[in-house]
Amino acid sequence: MDIKEIVARHERLRLTPLPTPLEFAPNLTALLGGPNIYIKRDDLTALAFGGNKTRKLEFLLPQAVAEGADTVITLGGLQSNWVRQTVAAARKLGMEAVVVLEGEAPQELQGNLLLDHLMGAQLRYVPDVPQDLEDQEIQGTFPITGKIAEEYRAQGRHPVLLPLGGATPLGNLGYINAVDELSGQLKAMDLQADYLIAATGTGGTQAGIECGLRLAGMETKMLGISVSRHTRPKEEEIAELCNATMEFLGCGGEHFEAGQISVNYDYIGAGYGAVTEQALEAVSMAARTEGLILCHTYAGKAFAGMVDLIRKGVLTKEDTVVFFHTGGGVANFAHPELFQ
Repeated sequence: MDIKEIVARHERLRLTPLPTPLEFAPNLTALLGGPNIYIKRDDLTALAFGGNKTRKLEFLLPQAVAEGADTVITLGGLQSNWVRQTVAAARKLGMEAVVVLEGEAPQELQGNLLLDHLMGAQLRYVPDVPQDLEDQEIQGTFPITGKIAEEYRAQGRHPVLLPLGGATPLGNLGYINAVDELSGQLKAMDLQADYLIAATGTGGTQAGIECGLRLAGMETKMLGISVSRHTRPKEEEIAELCNATMEFLGCGGEHFEAGQISVNYDYIGAGYGAVTEQALEAVSMAARTEGLILCHTYAGKAFAGMVDLIRKGVLTKEDTVVFFHTGGGVANFAHPELFQ
């Protein structure tokens, strides 16, 4: 089924100019002596310094607008890129934003958190969110943010809840559309990509890409680089999300198995947000070879994974690799000590 036809059947808010650029990285390619490396610049979407979540919000928010919602509520980490872009989208649409942040309130507001405050979001801090409750927020049962929504409804407000990361069948249209966009760019450049590489957190971006590749009939292999620990194998969760997405889109004949999904767990370090030497090297390498600004939490770990796979010979000189830069460089300003 044609992706453009699928996308056209769903309401969409144009929150950013698309397509994002697809750029060859000649200096990085030469330095690593491996595959030809291209960067899909999803860090250049337009909401509050950009990032991958903007694509998902274009499909997640139209219903809220149609229903007359006046408040968007979601959850994320202190330096959450998802939260920053969600707050920006809410403000752009004339809505209030309430965000539950996992952690203690810091003494100073920096990075993404400073931008959340600047945009007028109401910040609520919840230390030590159990993993099972976070998983439920991702899956859309809202054990934490749902209580806040009840408060707002009692005040006569009309809140809308968005799951952490936007990892839903509807949200996945953002990266199904991104694959169609990428396919057109590759054809225009007379290229065929052997691998796509991106950071995998909640799994929504990878699920959208996997579905997009299947729908586009592309043989390109998706390699997800996990940035955090998970209670279940992420391959299983992504396969389930892909199947739910295909069913939602009316493409139920397409079925994904966990064995068809590739997620690499070698570059997580101690856990989500943990600093690794490989990620710091990757951040420095990307900045000094191509002027790309990564963060150590998401894109930096994924980039580190790509570099290591090249050094190990998994990705070879004969390959063409597209790295999805999902944004997040704003978070570096909250941790200047890491880069000095």
